[in-house]
Amino acid sequence: MRLYAFFVLYVLHQWGALSGYAIAKLINEITDGYFSPTPGNIYPVLANLEALGLTQPKKPTAADKESVSRRRKTIVEITAAGEEALLDFAKRDKERFEKIASFFDQVLAEASNSS
Repeated sequence: MRLYAFFVLYVLHQWGALSGYAIAKLINEITDGYFSPTPGNIYPVLANLEALGLTQPKKPTAADKESVSRRRKTIVEITAAGEEALLDFAKRDKERFEKIASFFDQVLAEASNSS
């Protein structure tokens, strides 16, 4: 699973059903701009996640229909399989990211020792 997919699933898990635009904005915010996807980056990820059964379009309620503007937004929600995939990704890749972080720590320590 790619990192954008992980962030999309995390955002949907944390904030509930959202549009691709809102997901992209939240990913940018929670990563302090390190990942700043556009909706154009997010919609293909959403299509892939939906094909895998990890997300699904949210069926609009009567209140949703009343508040929708002329341009219809697709709202997406995470599925139970998506919740599982999010946890699997976190468990599987946590060690990988910790090893990468320790490599940066090592480089910084070596640089400060040689100064």
